[in-house]
Amino acid sequence: MHDNQPGARRRLDFAGLRVPAASYSLPAPSETLHLGPDTPDRFDALYVGRLTVTDLTAAEAEFLRAYFLAQLDTVRDQNIAAFERRIPRRYAAVRPAGRAGDWATAVTCDPQNAQSLLVLGPTGTGKTHFAYGALRAVAETGVRVSWQAFTEPDLFAHLRPSHGRDDEQALRDVASADVLFIDDLGAAKLSDWTEEVTYRVINYRYEQCLPGIYTSNIPPKELASAIGGRIASRLTEMCERISLKGDDLRKGARS
Repeated sequence: MHDNQPGARRRLDFAGLRVPAASYSLPAPSETLHLGPDTPDRFDALYVGRLTVTDLTAAEAEFLRAYFLAQLDTVRDQNIAAFERRIPRRYAAVRPAGRAGDWATAVTCDPQNAQSLLVLGPTGTGKTHFAYGALRAVAETGVRVSWQAFTEPDLFAHLRPSHGRDDEQALRDVASADVLFIDDLGAAKLSDWTEEVTYRVINYRYEQCLPGIYTSNIPPKELASAIGGRIASRLTEMCERISLKGDDLRKGARS
């Protein structure tokens, strides 16, 4: 939104308008007069919190929604190109599936209330594919969202103490990403250090209401013993569980 209207971005109810929370330009008064002679004043009142989205007419709310969504088109292609540069080559052609699109909308419209996703299922049932599809869906919203993705073993390798590096800052950088994807929870051997690192990352995101995607081959009843009870408890509360079933798709690809 315009820099000379700092209150507008802070007060405007993006979730109520069903648009991602982003930085938008506001319509000029002359662009809204066709909705009614008092619409410019009503919009001004909305921007500073004297009116709410529910006070708008249906035509006014739809106009604002369409006006804001049109601005996202200018960054959508950039987001998708950046996404495709960062993901593993095997998943370059991934597309959102199942709940991925709805989740991406929740993450960008109301991130503090968006649940994380816990994707469980046997090896080869498409958990990683689903997760990268969900990240692509976030990119397709047109909102700039910082995200990081690791397998659990790679996460531990990334955060293992390193000489000359601020290890606490490295952990904070991972834990504070807008969206975090950790693949294959429980794949690494559990130790005091790995449990502490996982707990600190998950607990930070739990406390700050930051959405993420977590996948695991571990059956739900065995998750606590595989990754630690405190971690499993937080994941249970903060995540919507998605169960994928079926045969190992990789075996089919090799036959």
